[in-house]
Amino acid sequence: MTKPQPARARNEPTTTDRCYNCRRRRLRCDRSYPSCHKCSINGEQCLGYGLVLRWANGPATRGKLAPGIQPPVSPSGSGQEAMVQFAGASVPAPTSICLSLVDPLLNHLNRESRYYINHFATTVCRDLVSIDQDGRNPFRAMIPLMGTFDFLEAVVIATSAMHLATLHRYRGVPAGVELLDSLVAKDRAIRLLGSAIGRASPLNQAMVLAAIVFFVNLDLIDSGKGGWKAHIEAAGTLISSLQRGGQRLGSSITYLADAMAADCLTYRILGSTISSVGFIADSIQDGVDVLAVLQRAEAHSYHCCPPPILQIILSTSRLCAPGAAEIEAGTDRIVIALSLLHQARALDVRGWVHKIRGLSAHDELEVRVKLAAAHRAAACLYILLAVPEAQSAPPFSELESVVGEILDSLSSVPVGHVLLKGTVWPTFMAGAQTNDILRRAWCADRLYTVWTESPWVCPWGYVQTAMQMLQDIWAARDHVSSIHSELGTTNWLQGLRDIRSNCLIV
Repeated sequence: MTKPQPARARNEPTTTDRCYNCRRRRLRCDRSYPSCHKCSINGEQCLGYGLVLRWANGPATRGKLAPGIQPPVSPSGSGQEAMVQFAGASVPAPTSICLSLVDPLLNHLNRESRYYINHFATTVCRDLVSIDQDGRNPFRAMIPLMGTFDFLEAVVIATSAMHLATLHRYRGVPAGVELLDSLVAKDRAIRLLGSAIGRASPLNQAMVLAAIVFFVNLDLIDSGKGGWKAHIEAAGTLISSLQRGGQRLGSSITYLADAMAADCLTYRILGSTISSVGFIADSIQDGVDVLAVLQRAEAHSYHCCPPPILQIILSTSRLCAPGAAEIEAGTDRIVIALSLLHQARALDVRGWVHKIRGLSAHDELEVRVKLAAAHRAAACLYILLAVPEAQSAPPFSELESVVGEILDSLSSVPVGHVLLKGTVWPTFMAGAQTNDILRRAWCADRLYTVWTESPWVCPWGYVQTAMQMLQDIWAARDHVSSIHSELGTTNWLQGLRDIRSNCLIV
C-alpha cells in the first residue's frame, strides 16, 4: 500500500511550471514562490504561475467605442504586440490606440514617434543602468519631462531609433527607415538644444545635461566614433553650475541630474584612457566634486566601476596631460604614479560593494565585487602604461601578471548575467596588453559574447568597434615584433594616442 502524498498548496507552482514572463520568453525559471527570482533581478513584476488574462483589443471591443480602437500594430513588422510601461504597469503601446485615449504627453506625436518612445521605455532604459529596478530607473523617469522640453523628446526619439537600427542591422534586417528617423530626430534635437542652452534656470540646465548624455549614448549605440568628445566637453560647465545651484532643484530632479552627471563624468574619465588626454584636464571644472557626484549614482551605473577607481584614472589622465600642474610644481611624475597605484591596490572592493545604497534586494553582490576588482586591476594597468617609468618599481614590473588579475576577475562574471555589460573596458584593456594567444582569444570571445549574446544590452556599435581595435592592435604589434624582435612589447596605449584615436570604449 502506497503512502498518501502530502497535499500541495493551491497556488504553489509545480516543478514543471514557469512564471508567465519566463514562459513567454522561453527562459528557464527558478520557480521561486511567490515570485520568480529572475523577474526580480530584471526589475520586472512577476505575473505569477497561473493563467494571465488581458484585454484582447483595448477597453472595449463592441459598441460605440469600437470604431475608435485600432488593432495593435507593430511598426517594426515583427507581428508582436508592442507594450509600454507607465507607473510600473504594462499597457498596449500608444501606437495602437486612437489619440483620444492616449496619455496627453503623446497626443502631438505620430505613430512612429510613439513607437520609438515605447521602445525607449521598455528596452533602451534597461540597457542604460546596471539593474533595471521598478520605479527607480532615472532614464525612464525622463519620459514625463519630454512634454516640457522638446529637445529632450527629440534626442530620446533619435536614441531609440538608432537603437532599433543597430539591432536590425545585427539581425540582418534592413534598417533604413529607423536610421533615417534617427538622423532626422538628431538634427532636430541639435537645433532645439541650441536655442535652449541660453536659458539659465537650473531645471533647464539639468535637462540640457540629460540631452548631452543621450547624444553620447547615441554615438555609443552607433559605433563609439562620433562627436562624443564635443558633447562631453560642453557638459563641464553645466555640471559645475548644477553643483552650485543644486539646492534650487527639487529632490526628484536632483536625483535625475546626479545620474546624468555621473554618466557624463564616467564617459569623460574612461574616454581619457584611450583617446588623446589633452581635453580632460580642462573639461572637468575645478568646482566639480567628481567623487561625490559618482557616489550618489553608483547604484545605477552599468559600468560598475568604483568611484575611487574612476577618480584615480582621472588623476592619471591629468598627470599625463601637457603642462600638468603636478609636474610644474616640481613633483616627480613617477612618485605620483606609484602613489596612485598604491591607492588603487588599497581599495577594499568588497567593502565598497556592500556599502552601495539603493541596490535591489536581489542584487548579486559577489558579481559586483568581481567587476570592481577587474576595474581596479585595469586601472593599475592604465597607470603603468600611461607612466611607463613606473614599471621599473616592483611589484609593478610584470604587466602580464596584472592582465591575469583582470581576466581572473572577469571570468567569474557569468556570460548570461545582467552585469556583463560592465565588462567591456577592462576586457579591452587586458586584451590590448596581452601577448598570450589564449588570453587574446578569450578577450575577443568575451567581447563578441557581450555584443551578440547578452540579453541585457542591444548589440551596441562601440563593442564591435572595440573588437576591431583589438585586432588592429594585435596585428600592428605582431608586425613590429616580427621585424624588430629586439624591441620587445610596444606600448599600444601611446600608439593609440599618437594617432589621436577618437573611439570611446566604456
